[in-house]
Amino acid sequence: MSSRLFETPPRTSRLRAGMTLVEVMVSLVILAFGLLGVAALQVRAITESSGGEHLTTASEIARNRVEELNRLTWNNVVSTGGAWSADTVVADPDGTSALTFIRAQRITDDIVAPNTTIKSIEVRVGWSDNKRQNRFVVLASARLKEVDE
Repeated sequence: MSSRLFETPPRTSRLRAGMTLVEVMVSLVILAFGLLGVAALQVRAITESSGGEHLTTASEIARNRVEELNRLTWNNVVSTGGAWSADTVVADPDGTSALTFIRAQRITDDIVAPNTTIKSIEVRVGWSDNKRQNRFVVLASARLKEVDE
């Protein structure tokens, strides 16, 4: 029998057969930091999503009020003299939000030229949620007096 079968290879030519415990631990720490960052981003996305929903609802309330004012006859849209009207509590039109929204409007008459009058209409909708207090959306529109009005 040959003595070569039982010889051990020299240390310098032996190949590494795996990873050390230190390498595994370092890679797990890097993976943990990455997963914590992803979890924090997910929480932030959920929070901002609810804020966007409130903003959309407030914009819908303001848009609906501007459309109501534009459907009224010219003389029924009464000027507030440049001041905001008293706040009116408005419920969410869809009923999906538990927040309470407040609405105010400001209507001014602007005489641009003889026999030409424009009513400036602004509707402000406000709300407060858990993250931010006293948030507002203001929607502005203008209405030109028609010849037959």
